[in-house]
Parts: sequence; structure tokens; C-alpha cells
Amino acid sequence: MNFQEYLYNQGFQREDLLARMAESLELDDSRSNRMESAYNAIYDVLKADPVFFSKVDFVLYPQGSKAIGTTTKPYGKDEFDLDIVVHIRDLYYSYTSSEIYNHLIRVFRGNDVYRPKLIPKNRCARINYSGDFHLDILPGCIVIENEDKLMVPDRELASWTSTFPKGYISWFLDISKDVRQPILLRKAYESFVTLAEAKAEQEDLPKEDFYSKEPLKRAVQLTKRYRDIFFDNNPKHRTSSIVLTTIFAQFYQGESSIYETIDNVLNRIINNYSDYQKLFENRGIYKRIKVLNPVNPEEDFTDKWDKDKEFYNQFIAFVKSYKEKWERLKKGNFGVAEELFGSTRTKTILKAQLENLSKGKLDTLEKAGLTIMSGKNHVDQMGNITKNNGYESKPHRNYGGIELNHKKKPNNLTSKNYIAAYIQKELVDKNFPWLQTIVKDGKLLGKGKIKPKGCKKEYEILIGYNINDIYRKERIFILNDSQIQFGKTPHLYPGNSLCLYYPKDLPRDMDLNFVDVIPWISEWLVMYELWKKYGIWLADEVKH
Repeated sequence: MNFQEYLYNQGFQREDLLARMAESLELDDSRSNRMESAYNAIYDVLKADPVFFSKVDFVLYPQGSKAIGTTTKPYGKDEFDLDIVVHIRDLYYSYTSSEIYNHLIRVFRGNDVYRPKLIPKNRCARINYSGDFHLDILPGCIVIENEDKLMVPDRELASWTSTFPKGYISWFLDISKDVRQPILLRKAYESFVTLAEAKAEQEDLPKEDFYSKEPLKRAVQLTKRYRDIFFDNNPKHRTSSIVLTTIFAQFYQGESSIYETIDNVLNRIINNYSDYQKLFENRGIYKRIKVLNPVNPEEDFTDKWDKDKEFYNQFIAFVKSYKEKWERLKKGNFGVAEELFGSTRTKTILKAQLENLSKGKLDTLEKAGLTIMSGKNHVDQMGNITKNNGYESKPHRNYGGIELNHKKKPNNLTSKNYIAAYIQKELVDKNFPWLQTIVKDGKLLGKGKIKPKGCKKEYEILIGYNINDIYRKERIFILNDSQIQFGKTPHLYPGNSLCLYYPKDLPRDMDLNFVDVIPWISEWLVMYELWKKYGIWLADEVKH
């Protein structure tokens, strides 16, 4: 038994999926190294400034997601932003706010490397490494000697504004560490190692650190990813990361799993803010949610919600949408993870799980599915998926849902083609004897039963092939499974015929060698049973 199988047997596969999903959102090493180099260079440039920064005592440190361990890869056209604090250990009232800000801008404008990358913002200097990431550099001065609370310049206010980055970092990290019980996956990992040692089993174990990251951090990473997806078409009113992070930390109660953390925090958000929503919907009274810096109440993370109520409306819409999809995930539908966190990433992670789960096992559904997903498989005479025995399966993508009106090349023949059906019958009978076929009125008809290895059920199949049809020439039905219904099951056509390929992948006249379709029936059945088990269609497909 390997670790993935152990997790599956203990009911922890969903938790492992969420952990892998969050881990996949981490910045890759290449980008992290580039950002670290850029970060270190900022200190050197400021320290070399003969006018101001070389004469004051200052320190640089990151704030935001990098500092608290909740980074996520950029989504779509977004860039990753690294927030940097220039913490000047001088009392703020020794300077004007514009003086500090202007010194920062002056240094970068006077540097040939940074001048073209500089974008002055309201409170910070942005150094933009276009298409990759940007650094937001925030200068600030202390309020009280030997303390870390800061005042930072605000150009719109033409004054100082209060912030406490180090305090916030400590607050969040302390809450993250306050887990009621051992972290679920960490506990499972340690139990498995103990079990393996007791049985003297030698096993390639996953990285230990992977299972040690606190559930709150993972939950925030995943929530930010769905936030990015939800607001992709409305970036103006996207809920900020600091607001989401703060709310999740405030509602966190020491849950030991990522799943419990997200589930419980979403419920607490809805319960806590429902009165606000009812007041707004029923009486038109707008009482906005205030999310203050918990270690610095003078700092309001939702101050712009006063000016634009749509921030509030969109936040509520986001939470409700997140909750609705989460309820589907709770029922074991891993397919909804595609909508929450991205299709390609979900399939890749579930595939990695299944690879570990199927090791050492014979003829499992997962093993058959992985063979199909490799893109190089055969199907034997009994309809079983194999690596190299039987009829070679041609590349294809599942489709379905609508008939495509493919334009057919002009047909100058006045008579119908009756020969093709007999040719295809000979090929099908030779390679797939599980089908009993006849030719009738120029059409190839067939019926048979099939149970690919790994599948739980034997399926009764009805096939029809007519080369004289204008568009799709084949119709394939499953006769003994009433759950296979158009609109409820993926990759079906109206009338419940299987969709086994994407028509646009074929030549314009839609001609195809019908015997090549038969292996795809076995593949469809394997993917159908995997879909019922995990809620996600794992084969190559075209969304519709």
C-alpha cells in the first residue's frame, strides 16, 4: 500500500487534492528567484543614494502574501505583485509626507535601469517588470521610538496615513499556527510512516514539508484563486487579497483541514453578513462591511467601499457563488474544482493522484484511465484498454452537446454507396468480435456487450453506421444504463448517442474509418465510470 492509497482508504483524497491544488498555485522557483534578485537590488539602490537614504536608518522587508505564505500564481493577464516596505527608523513628524515619497521617486527616476520601469502610485513606487511581476515599494516612518507601527505618505490626502505591516504579519501567522488538532494531512503522513516502518516497507514518500503547511494559508490561496476566476470579467470590483485574507483569519477557528477551514469560514461569512444584505435588499439601507486592520484599527481595508457600493454587492455575489460550488464539492464532485481553481490544473493533479493510487494494482479503473490519458493505447478484441495489445486507438477528443453543421463537399454521385458498410463490417468483425454486425440497406448495424477491465458494469451497446448520412455517419447507444442522459452526462448528443470525437478534427467531408471509432467506445466507458466516481471528465475533451 502506498501513501496515496492510504489517504484514499482513510477518506482523505479530497483533502490531498486541495493541498496539491494550493501547492500548484505557489510561485515557481524561476519567478521566485527573479523576484528575490529584484528585491535585493532595491536595497542596494536605495542605500547608494547620497542625498537621503544613505543618511537614514532604514530596513526593507516584504509584506502581503509573500510575507505570510499565501502567494498565488497570477491568473490570466495579471502580474504577481511583491509588496515591499521601506521602514525608516525616524519619527514621521520629522518630515512631510511628500518629502519621503519624493525622495523615493527621485532615486528611481535617476537610475537608468529603473526609470523605464517606474510607475508612481498613490502611496508607493511601482517597479514594473512587464509581463512577469512588479514591485510595490511603500516608504514609511515610525510613530513611536523602537516600535514598528508606521505612517506612510498618501498623495491623494496630501498627508500621512497609518499602517502596521509587521503587526499584521505576526497576527496572521499566529492565527495560522493555532490549529486545534494536528494538521490532518500531517497526521496522516506521520501515521503512514509509522505503519510503513512497522511493516518494514520501503516507499518513495512525498516531501514532508508539503503536508505541513497550515490549513488557513492553503484556504486563503485557494480562495484567492476562485476570486481571480470570479472577477475575471469585472476586475474593477474585485475583492482585494488583504480583505479576503483578513476575513478568513478572523473567522478561522483552528480547523485542522483545508476542507473544514473553507467550509466553516464560508458559512460564518454568510451568517455574519446576512443581516447587512437583508437590510440592503429589503429597506435599501446600505451599511457596508468594515474590514479593519486587526492590529491597527485606524487602517480601513474597505474604505473605498464607501464610495462605490458595488464592491459590497460583488463581494456578496462572490461568496454565494463560492458557497454554491463548494456544496457540490462536498458531495464528492471533484469536477467542480475545475470551476473553482481551473480546469487544466485540476485534471493534472487528479491524474497525479491516480498514478500513485494505481501503483501495484491490477486492472483497476484508474489504471485503465491513465493508459488512455497517456495518448498511446490499444484496445483488444474484448474491448479492454491495453498499452500495446490489440487495435491501436487513434488520437481523438470527446465532444458532445450539439450537432455541428459541417459543410460537405459537393457529391457528384447520384447513387448511394453500399460498399463501405461491407468493408467496415469485415474490419469490425475481425478486430472486435464482441460486436455482432449485419448490413441492411447499406447501413452497418451492430449489437454487443462489453465490460472493459476496471469497469464495474457490463454495458450493452447498439451501433449504426451509414456513410450516406450528410454529417455524422455513426450513432452509438448504451442500452442498459438509464443514468446516461443528455444534459446530465458529459459528451452525449441529443437522443443520448455517444460523442466520441470532435467533428472539426476530421476532414471537412466528415469521412472516417468506422472501425477506428470502436476503440473509443471502450475509452468512453472507462472515462464515464471515472466521471461518476470523481465528478470530472479526465480524457482529452473539447468544452461546449
